[in-house]
Amino acid sequence: MGEFPACARTKDVMAETHRRKSNAVLKISLVVLGVLVLLGVIQAVTAGTVGVGALSVTLRETPSPSPIPTAAAEESVALDGAVGAAPSSSGAEPAAEPKVLSGSWTQARGLLTVEVTKVENVGGRVKVFVTAVNASTAKMDLPVASVSAVDDTGREYGASLSTSRWPVSIGNNAGINGYLELDKPVGAESSTFSLTFAGIVGRLAPTGGSVTVTGIPIPK
Repeated sequence: MGEFPACARTKDVMAETHRRKSNAVLKISLVVLGVLVLLGVIQAVTAGTVGVGALSVTLRETPSPSPIPTAAAEESVALDGAVGAAPSSSGAEPAAEPKVLSGSWTQARGLLTVEVTKVENVGGRVKVFVTAVNASTAKMDLPVASVSAVDDTGREYGASLSTSRWPVSIGNNAGINGYLELDKPVGAESSTFSLTFAGIVGRLAPTGGSVTVTGIPIPK
């Protein structure tokens, strides 16, 4: 009966020793784990990876190296620059500068007066600016289709129906303004022309139904 207390004390001592050893092992394990975590943090900050070998994980993107320019690439850039700097041979021609003469070239027939006030030449295309005054008591019509011109070389022209701006009708005791564009370019050798309004319609229209203004200069 006296042996049981001693056995109990022995077991208590052994249990206490086991607990102490377990606590020591746990503390060592925690310390080792802490050291590993710290090393992992340091590795992540310095190298950008965590782990070893195939188990490593990259935490930041490694920039890809810039391509090294080759001789062919440099030559291509040089050629592109040369092509871009060269003027385009297929570009549109610059617009011709208009040549203008202003004055007063007049012809009156009956109660109708026609006055050319300006001539404009743009690359051979001629516009004739005209004022017409009807001093009669009846309306007159001066149709564009009946307008013609002849230059001093004998070349004949009409008035363009699509590009001329001419009001056609003149009321009694009234006047109109507009311009007539010749339907083809004038020759380089031409220096003057005459302008004829034919087919004038009206009860008091000029005899023969036409008026011609002569000696109109072509601006060069």
